[in-house]
Amino acid sequence: LTVGTVPVITSQPMDVNAAVGTNVTFDVNATGTAPLTYQWQKNGVNLNGSTTSSLALTDVNSADSGAYRVLITNAFGSVSSRSAGLSIGGIPVIATQPTDVNAAVGTNASFAVNATGTAPLTYQWQKNGVNITGATASTLTLTNAQLADSGVYRAQVTSPYGSATSNGATLTVG
Repeated sequence: LTVGTVPVITSQPMDVNAAVGTNVTFDVNATGTAPLTYQWQKNGVNLNGSTTSSLALTDVNSADSGAYRVLITNAFGSVSSRSAGLSIGGIPVIATQPTDVNAAVGTNASFAVNATGTAPLTYQWQKNGVNITGATASTLTLTNAQLADSGVYRAQVTSPYGSATSNGATLTVG
C-alpha cells in the first residue's frame, strides 16, 4: 500500500491584460506527493510542450487571447487550475500632443491631448511632473490663470494594456 496525497493548488494563475508584442507568464504553485506533472491548456486544448509550472508566451498578439489553465497530476489523482484569461490590446498612443499656451492673468488656458488605444482610456494631467487632483479628462482648462499656474503640463493616458505620456506643454502667464 502506497500512501500519498493528490495535488493541491496553493497559488492559481491570474488573469492578464497584455499589450501586443509583449511577453506573458502564467504561474501555478501546487503541493502533493511527487512527482507532479503539468499540462497547460488554452481554451481546453493541450499546448504541446507546455509541461512545467509556468507557461511563458512571447511576442503575444490577438490570436493568443483566451483562457489558460493547467492540469496537475500525480500517482494519486489530478486537479485543474482556474482558467486565467489573457486579453490582448493596444497601449495608448498620443495622436495629438498638447501645445504651449501664453495667457494673460485672469484669463482661461486650455491644454488638450488626443490618444488612441484599446478602451477604456483614462487621463491624468500633471503640472511639473506632479498629478493635478481631478484633472482626468482629455482636456485641461485652467480658469482665472495666475502667475503661479505657469509651468509645464503633460497628460498620462492609461488603458488596461499600458500607458503613454504626452510631451510637456508650457503655460506662460503674464
